[in-house]
Amino acid sequence: MSLSISSVFDANFYRNANADLAGLNDAQALSHFEAYGLNEGRSFSPLINLNFYRSSNSDLASFNNSQLLNHLENYGVAEGRSFSPLVDLNYYRAKNSDLAGFNNEQLFNHLENNGITEGRSFDPLFNFAQYQLLNSDLANLNNSQLLNHFEINGINEGREFSPYFDFNYYRTNNQDLANLNNNQLLQHFEIYGINEGRKSSPYFDAGFYKANNPDLASLKGINLVEHFSLYGAYEGRQAASEYAGNTLDTARQLTIGSNSTLVSEHLDSSDPNDYYQFTLNQPSTVTIEPFSFSGSITEKLFNTSGQILASNTGSNTINVQKSSISQATQSISLNPGTYYIQIQGQGGNTDYQFYLTTAEQNQTQSDSLGLTYPDTTGYTDLDLAQMVAFNEEMQGNIVAQLGQDSKSMV
Repeated sequence: MSLSISSVFDANFYRNANADLAGLNDAQALSHFEAYGLNEGRSFSPLINLNFYRSSNSDLASFNNSQLLNHLENYGVAEGRSFSPLVDLNYYRAKNSDLAGFNNEQLFNHLENNGITEGRSFDPLFNFAQYQLLNSDLANLNNSQLLNHFEINGINEGREFSPYFDFNYYRTNNQDLANLNNNQLLQHFEIYGINEGRKSSPYFDAGFYKANNPDLASLKGINLVEHFSLYGAYEGRQAASEYAGNTLDTARQLTIGSNSTLVSEHLDSSDPNDYYQFTLNQPSTVTIEPFSFSGSITEKLFNTSGQILASNTGSNTINVQKSSISQATQSISLNPGTYYIQIQGQGGNTDYQFYLTTAEQNQTQSDSLGLTYPDTTGYTDLDLAQMVAFNEEMQGNIVAQLGQDSKSMV
């Protein structure tokens, strides 16, 4: 079985990615692509990048776009070749157990026809829920719109989308890449940077991860990120050197705004506490939203006077394995000032992630008990279910602590 142009071509994406073609209907868009767009190197699918395909497969370096697409359709997908920085069919198979028996062409067709709509994980770098949580202005987009937005706009804008790759961090920490645009940076990371052991974010260092895990010596390329996403995080492996501070004096400064700030870190018996600080210039509602973790952690929020605004209350322990994301979310109204977050491990290796963001008061909802929940407008039941399922994969509990203002945290 081979693919065809009609099966890989996305007319809606083609129109959105090429503003001069916005008025074409589906048939006209396909006709334009076949006659002109392919040779012109126009973007035609959120799942396929011919430049990446050429760069990732040295034996195809001399192929023009038409030859590349023909090769991809008839051989490349079936052979498991890399054809996009955001699609990993091996990861798609491993992450979705019901697809374990699918060959690569079946996987591609399933992803195109079902997986995107269903919000399935198909690459360790990109996750629909994370992209939406990190970019609050995208709250009302569906999964297809989210993927299209990231490829057409988000990459160029340098949007946050993954704990494993940060455009500005990668550029800043690799001076020889200073002149690359964001598309080039992402492709460089996948084709060269991982194998070269480059640092791609504060939370993932391919060289560190490989050097500190000798059993991974044979892994190359995106397989290192894939391994950490599928296994390493759950096994308590550390993917980067220390990011957070170990004391109040060395607390990591976090910058927060209308978009969420993602924090991802590691605790163990020799490093049982992490400290962060953030500063508010105006009265704000601050939300701390755990996204994933392995092991048990305790969170504390306090001000510069040492007053604990959220403290451990045994009766308020929440098991996120059995709760929804909204039930695990903590929101509190704070005045201008500097605040600290302490993350404390309960023994053993613990990996955690949380989102920190500010929101207007009217962006929260209260239930009959007076508990505060984030606005879930724009999230489908499937989106929320996937976030819950992600947390259910993690092994452990989080202790969500309620402070003296009993309605301020969940």
